[in-house]
Amino acid sequence: MAPRLLIAENLLEQEVREGINRAQIYRFMRWPLSEKEIWEQLESALQRHSMFLSRSLLLKESSHQNKELEALTHSLEGLVEERTKYIELSHNEESEKLNRERQLLRFIKDLATQTSFEDILGILRKELRKFHKMGDPVLVYRLAGDKTFFISFQLGHFTQSESLTHFEFPKAAQIPNSELIRHFANHFGRPFIKAYVLPLELRLTSHFVGGQAEAILCIENSLTDKEMGPFVDFISDRMRPLSMALDRVLLENQLSSFSYRWEKTFDNMRDPIAIVDLEYNVVRANRKFNDKFIHEKCYQSFAHKKAQCEGCPVPQALKEGKPAAGQIQVDGRVYQVQSYPLLLDEGVRPTNVVNQYVDITQSRELYLRMLQSEKMGAIGMLAGNIAHELNNPLTGLRALAQVLLQEAPQDGNLHSDLIEIEKATARSQRIIKNLLDFSKGEDQPSEFISVDEVIERTLPMLKSALRTHRLEVDLQTLNITVSVDSHLLQQVVFNLINNACQAMKDPGRLRVTTRLDGGKVLVDIEDTGPGIPADIQRRIFEPFFTTKKEGHGTGLGLSMSKSIIEKFGGTIQFRNVEPHGTCFTIVLPHKSPESA
Repeated sequence: MAPRLLIAENLLEQEVREGINRAQIYRFMRWPLSEKEIWEQLESALQRHSMFLSRSLLLKESSHQNKELEALTHSLEGLVEERTKYIELSHNEESEKLNRERQLLRFIKDLATQTSFEDILGILRKELRKFHKMGDPVLVYRLAGDKTFFISFQLGHFTQSESLTHFEFPKAAQIPNSELIRHFANHFGRPFIKAYVLPLELRLTSHFVGGQAEAILCIENSLTDKEMGPFVDFISDRMRPLSMALDRVLLENQLSSFSYRWEKTFDNMRDPIAIVDLEYNVVRANRKFNDKFIHEKCYQSFAHKKAQCEGCPVPQALKEGKPAAGQIQVDGRVYQVQSYPLLLDEGVRPTNVVNQYVDITQSRELYLRMLQSEKMGAIGMLAGNIAHELNNPLTGLRALAQVLLQEAPQDGNLHSDLIEIEKATARSQRIIKNLLDFSKGEDQPSEFISVDEVIERTLPMLKSALRTHRLEVDLQTLNITVSVDSHLLQQVVFNLINNACQAMKDPGRLRVTTRLDGGKVLVDIEDTGPGIPADIQRRIFEPFFTTKKEGHGTGLGLSMSKSIIEKFGGTIQFRNVEPHGTCFTIVLPHKSPESA
């Protein structure tokens, strides 16, 4: 009766086994222990000891009562003999009932592991062999629709068929009426002499399909009325497990069908779609996102990058718990990313984000071209109006000056003044012509032209922008030609010089130089502005990226300039200069008519 406690620093498995089996240790404890824990274990041991003492007293009392019962036993022997026959009968009934319960339990266990109609009906066929003169079971079910499905065995082979003929399913177990027998006979093309029909209860499936789902089990037989009773009891016990198994299989089939349809819909969507978690791991994605689903970060799987994509809206969507949008660049293409956070419960932080990637590269290019066309159209209209209003008087003024030059004496001041007037009118007409050329469309043939000539034609159009700055020009490639569209190259020079002037808030210095380096012509446009911050240097050539206030820039100038220069086989680069300022360098390959 003494509970034993074992306290040790280390307890081996063998010591624990021997302590339990040989020493009857009540509890094992690992040292060190707090005083509170020791007192708790001692109190538990005392309680167990008290329980042992109480049990000992009860045993003594029980022993005393057993002696008294022995005396009564002799008097009851006669009564026991009389009731022996009755007990044997009851025992046989209980044994039969227990056997029936065991068979039902085994039937339920067998059904629980099945995943198809064939397996379920196969188990039921096996159960029905306990009765003679039984046919194969026929399962008929109808979901929320017009089709009725028949599942059965024909000549030992499992078959499934369907019918559009509608008929009422019986609501209670019964021998089918003539109309139901006729429907079965017409569907299977053979007579149904005698059968028994039992309804099955489909609860989960009815709820899932959003309408009524019903099923019946038809069993052909040739049992007599006397044999029918045990069969009805037997099959009635199994209807509930059958209903549950059928409900489960139907539900799994429906879920599998819906999952397959959703997966196909998901994969056939035009845009890449992915579900990512808080760590940017791809939980699920369609084929447009990645042909081979690999458990990687979204930026690794889709963008092939080692870090989060610049412009990704996922952090904003996770932080605010609301849909967010952003733009990312992948392999030269631009994607509009829509991020939709998934909230499991209202007010709880999102655990996943659904990303939809829309390729807007082509639409952005079309938009860029539209803006450029509108801009050049406006310049062309302005240039046309200027040419119309100024060319005529300038032509007359120049002609008059030339006539007067013929009459004026060459050694007088009048002759020199007329020469200046004629030069000024010629220069004005040249500026108007340059403006008209600048406003022409992009689809102009390439020509061999000097970069210096293009710069000289462009600078007069920027006098307004340059009026507060000091301009330094050093052109050294006048006789060196490149193969370009002169109007497009003029737009690039115009954009870069105009940007440099806008960058210099205070009066500064603008330096434009050209030089020949090997087989390449280099154009440097350097300003004394604040320079380009390091955090935006990677993005300055992105379309629609601008640091100007809204309404003061579209973010297309540098992007278009880069595209134009690369179209002619060149590059455009930039660097910050000391102590402050930025230098853009255009590099174009030197080409001449002879080399072409």
